Amino acid sequence: MALVGNIRDFSLSDFLSLVDRGYKTGALHLSYQDQTARLYFDKGKLLLAARRPEDEKPELLVRLGVLNADQVAQACRALAAHGNGATLSQVIIETGMTSAERLQQALMNHTEQSVYGLFAWPEGDFLFEHNQRPAPDAPLVPVPISIDHLIMEGVRRIDEWERIRDRIPSTDLVPRFLAPPGEKLKGMRLAPDEWKVFARINGRDTLAEIAQKTGLSDFDVCRAVYGFLTAGMLELVKRQRVLATGMPPVEQPRLKKSLVNRIINRIRSM
Repeated sequence: MALVGNIRDFSLSDFLSLVDRGYKTGALHLSYQDQTARLYFDKGKLLLAARRPEDEKPELLVRLGVLNADQVAQACRALAAHGNGATLSQVIIETGMTSAERLQQALMNHTEQSVYGLFAWPEGDFLFEHNQRPAPDAPLVPVPISIDHLIMEGVRRIDEWERIRDRIPSTDLVPRFLAPPGEKLKGMRLAPDEWKVFARINGRDTLAEIAQKTGLSDFDVCRAVYGFLTAGMLELVKRQRVLATGMPPVEQPRLKKSLVNRIINRIRSM
């Protein structure tokens, strides 16, 4: 029998605790306004979290920079020939297309970030289907993720979201540098995710679009932009204002842009 409810009445952290303690296997379907998500569990451990349909497809590995398109196609053919209940991740590791450590880290990061974003939902309908499993070619985390850490981090982020939302009420806003940020950057030490966000700020893309292009969660993008706002480096404007005024974006200095590109390329190659 399926479990049905709303996370307004039965919080996501409570439900995840129930899955953990009950060693549940199945799929949790979530919906809020125009957003949907699907989480797959095996004996209380998280296998996959999808915020959009393509997150359940093998091509996710291309977006994450783990494999190229040809390798994904090759892995899918090998999976079809393999049979006997093998997963795509198992086939990729067995054929040596990438290391188990790299695959685990990429998929674990993506899965965790997808779940953390769900903690920001104030409400949303849920449906838990017992024993529903993902498709054979879904990009599952090789070693399923323990839920305890997800709950603790998710609850912490709820508190941080409240502080961020005071200055960033929507991800439909466009970040725009007030002046070339070269001088202010000299005294700042940015984390890799902050560099990714910094490199994507062009005065045209919204925060949501930056999240999509970087592969980061809305939370991580907004947290980085919150830091830039606090440092007085940028402002947030509505997309309509950008289109109406045709305001040109403030260009990043060439030297700094080159440095950012080198750092981003280094991060992607890790």
